[in-house]
Amino acid sequence: MLDTNKLNALNLRTLRFLSQNPKLTHLLIKDFGSDMSRVETIINPVLDAPKRCEVSSFYVQAVTTGRTAFLVTNLPDGCATHVTDTSAGWLIGRDSTCAICLADSSISRLHAAIGHRPGEGFYITDVGSTNGTRVNGRKLAPQKPRPIEDGDLLEFSNLRIEFFVAGHLSMVTEFQDTFSGVA
Repeated sequence: MLDTNKLNALNLRTLRFLSQNPKLTHLLIKDFGSDMSRVETIINPVLDAPKRCEVSSFYVQAVTTGRTAFLVTNLPDGCATHVTDTSAGWLIGRDSTCAICLADSSISRLHAAIGHRPGEGFYITDVGSTNGTRVNGRKLAPQKPRPIEDGDLLEFSNLRIEFFVAGHLSMVTEFQDTFSGVA
């Protein structure tokens, strides 16, 4: 159980998000224990993802704690925040069984998949869609996984989506970038 003082230390936005996503909250507490500053470090970028959009109003925010990975998106409606189940892979397409379901006739029933490999990061695979998947303007060959990174532009047919990464892997990358810049 969480200490009331630790809960009070979280900002209201984070508390609201956590209360709306109890399964995710349970997993974050399992990963981080009572270290609420780490939970907030994971959740704040999720809540700020819409502000990062520059090219499209749609985004997919991939989040990893090192052990747990999930996606947060404003698809399909562009407004509400939707959290996927934790997994190592998520299907995207028109089919209602997809983790991210897109009701657009140009999107295949099973269009693409985003996956996660701990320690390696996130990747995307076109699963044989009719109208193709692109990353930063380059069309993907079907069934060939391609790494994706923070800031990449994903296109499913004509639908443009910005991809962001938050969490453990992005913190390690930031540390490595800072460390490699030291002479």
